[in-house]
Amino acid sequence: MNRFISQKKTLSRYIIKKYLSFLIVILLLFSLIRNISALLFFGSDNLNFSRILDAETLITPDYENTDISGLADIDGWIEILDEKNRVIYTKGKVLDPRSEYTQNDLLKMNALGGFLGKTSLTVGGVLNLTYKGSVQDTPGYLATYTVFERGDQTLTGLVRFPAEKVSARFSFLNPGGELRTAMYQTGAALFAACTAVFLFFLLRYARAIRTHVAAPNETLVNGLREITSGNYGTRIRLNAEYEYREIEDSFNLLAEELMTATKERERLNRERRQLLSNIAHDLKTPITTLQGYAKALSDHVVKSPEQQEEYLSAIYRKSVHMTDLVNKLLEYSRLENDTYHLHPENTEFTEFVRTVIIDQYEAFENRRMELETEIPDSEICLSIDRTEIRRVLLNLLGNCIAHNPPGTSVRAVVRSDGHFCTFGLWDNGTPIPEELRDSVFEPFVCGDASRQSGNGSGLGLSICRKVAEKHGGTIVLKEGPDGYKGFVLSLPCI
Repeated sequence: MNRFISQKKTLSRYIIKKYLSFLIVILLLFSLIRNISALLFFGSDNLNFSRILDAETLITPDYENTDISGLADIDGWIEILDEKNRVIYTKGKVLDPRSEYTQNDLLKMNALGGFLGKTSLTVGGVLNLTYKGSVQDTPGYLATYTVFERGDQTLTGLVRFPAEKVSARFSFLNPGGELRTAMYQTGAALFAACTAVFLFFLLRYARAIRTHVAAPNETLVNGLREITSGNYGTRIRLNAEYEYREIEDSFNLLAEELMTATKERERLNRERRQLLSNIAHDLKTPITTLQGYAKALSDHVVKSPEQQEEYLSAIYRKSVHMTDLVNKLLEYSRLENDTYHLHPENTEFTEFVRTVIIDQYEAFENRRMELETEIPDSEICLSIDRTEIRRVLLNLLGNCIAHNPPGTSVRAVVRSDGHFCTFGLWDNGTPIPEELRDSVFEPFVCGDASRQSGNGSGLGLSICRKVAEKHGGTIVLKEGPDGYKGFVLSLPCI
C-alpha cells in the first residue's frame, strides 16, 4: 500500500515535469540562437592562437626559455630552423622528428590552410561547412611559424601539433556578396526553425495545462456554483487524471449526500408539520368534550345524579386518554432524540417473550380470542433494553386485542437463524386498509385514513419502529396465508 502511494502520479509532479521540459527546450533554443548570433554577427575568440599555437606570440629570440606547458596539453612542441630550414633546436616531445624542411613542407603544415583543407569543418558547434579539397592532401601534423633575428642569424620558429588534436572556429566579420547572403539565409532558416520548435512546445505545454488543469478547474467551479445555488442533482465529469479523480468522486459523493440530506430534511419537516397537525387534532376532540361536559355541570344543566355521574365518568375517561396521548408523545419525542441511549442487557429472549405473553393471556381470554404460541425450547440470547422491548411486545399484543373482533385466532411465533431473531404476531382478524399499509408505522396513523376510529393514540407502532431501529433491527407488516396478517419484529442476535 505504501509503495503504491509513493509511486502515485500527482498533479504537482505532472506540472513540474511539463514546466521543466519546457524550460529545457527554451534554454536550448536560447543557447542555439545566441551561438548563431555570435557566429554570424559578432565573431568569436574561443580559440586563442596567440597564447597556445601562434608561433609569433609564443616563440621569442630567447626560445630556450619558451613556456610550452599549454602546448604540451595537445601533444605539441616547438622547433627552431636555421636559414636553410634545418632543425637546430627542439623543445617538447617530438612526435614527427625531422632534420630539415622544404618550403613546400612548411606550406602544407600551415595551420589555417590545414583546417581549410579538411572535408568537413564544424563552425561554432552549430554550422557544418564543407570545403573542396582532398583529404589525402591534409597533413597529420600542422604548424604555425614565425621568423625572428638572433644575433646575426635569421631563424624560423615552428609550433607543431597533431591536426587531430585541434579544431578551429571561424567568424566572418562584415561579410559581403554571396557569403553574406548565404549566412543571412542560414541564420534566418535556423531562427525560423527555432521559432517553430518554440511555438510547438509552447502550444503543447499550453494544451497540456488546459487539458489537465484549466478545463477540470472550470468544470469544478461550475459544479460548485450549481451546488451552492441549491441544485444538488449536479454531477461533474472532469475527464482528468491525478488528484482530480478523487476530487470528482468526492464532489459527486458530497452532492449525493446533500441531495439525500435535503430530501430527508424535507421529509422530516413534512412529518413535523403533520405531527403538529395530528397532535392538535387528537387533543382538540377530547378537550372539546371535556369543555362541554364541564360547562354542562357548572351551569347545572344536568340535574339527575345518574347523568352527572355519567358526565364525570366521561370527563375522567377523556382525561385518561389525553394523559396516555401526552405520555406516548413524550416517549416518541424521547426516542427521536439522538442523545437518548438504550440500556441493553443480555437476555434469554424465548423466556422473556413467554413472560410478556402470560401477562396478557387473561386479556385475550376476556376478548374470547384464541392465542397460540410457537416458541422454541432452545435458548436465544439477545442484547436488548428489556424495558423498551417489553413496551414493543405489549403494544403489539394490545393492538391485536383492541383492533380485532372476538373469536380472532392469534399466533405468536419466535424464530432465529443465528444472525437475527424474529417475533411475529399473526392474526386473521380485521384487515388493515390498503391505503394504510404503507404508513401504518407513521405517527398518529390509526384505525382508518380519516383517523376517526378512536381506538388508540396512533403513536404505538411509531414507537415500536423507533425502538427496533435503536436496537439495529426492524419491524414490518406482512401478509400471511389464509388471510393472516402479521407484525414481525427482527432483532440481531449476540
